[in-house]
Amino acid sequence: MKLRPVLLGAVALVLALVSAALSVPAGTPVTAHAAAACPTPARPTMKILTVGDSITEGATMTGSVSAAYRAELGRLLNENCVPHTFAVAALGGTTCNYWTSRMADLVSRHQPDLILVNCGTNNNLSTAGAEQITAFERTYRTLFDTALDMDPDVVMYPALVQYSAGHGTTGCTTPPGPSPAWLPASEAVVNDAIYRSIRIIDEFGKRVPTWIDYQSIPESYLDQCGVHPTPGGYDVMGRLAYNTIAPRLGVPLAPLPCGLVGRRPGAPVGDWTPCAGMNLNS
Repeated sequence: MKLRPVLLGAVALVLALVSAALSVPAGTPVTAHAAAACPTPARPTMKILTVGDSITEGATMTGSVSAAYRAELGRLLNENCVPHTFAVAALGGTTCNYWTSRMADLVSRHQPDLILVNCGTNNNLSTAGAEQITAFERTYRTLFDTALDMDPDVVMYPALVQYSAGHGTTGCTTPPGPSPAWLPASEAVVNDAIYRSIRIIDEFGKRVPTWIDYQSIPESYLDQCGVHPTPGGYDVMGRLAYNTIAPRLGVPLAPLPCGLVGRRPGAPVGDWTPCAGMNLNS
């Protein structure tokens, strides 16, 4: 069933997160347990398709449907009695262009209620001219146009990508190695292009409600290679994703850790106040 606000009811649910990965290793199915007192009748199960690169894949975690930001996002959905399944279309090193020609098949195969798109980190626009930026914006819009035209009920959330460190530190082991120096400059251009692209997709109205803003995550939540989130960083991503979709689901927001300040596309990044520790799940 398609994503709609549904009144909450009163029994425990056991939710199976079903792996439907394209490139993510499909390990043993992960079962997550909902809160002890969920209502009955339950909401319809919400099918969530997550699309992206190695960050969505879960580069610093074991690859499965519970990896990356899905672990914390799923925990919060369970805690607030939102039955759901995840499908994963993620592959390290891919650009937004990679998914454009594959989006129709993804929608047809998984029939999602909700699609979370987080691509652009691997699109090097650091020295791009106007023509290349325009081409990126066209490609990005096509991702959304394709899915939204195919399924009249699907809802999509784009993501403004997290900023990389632009360097690695001692102990960097995550493939493909240290963060390229061009990444931070490119990501700023990519985020501005995503912002412009989504503003143009206005004929779909509330089906593209807003974007998930990962720009506010400090460098202290990146791994030693300076590009992939640590497990704690993925927890922050999960909470930001959850809080972005929460108003549509009619569920309460989750508290966020210190150090998150946000950035409007086109504006400079603010100063961070890094957290001493996450302790998100305590």
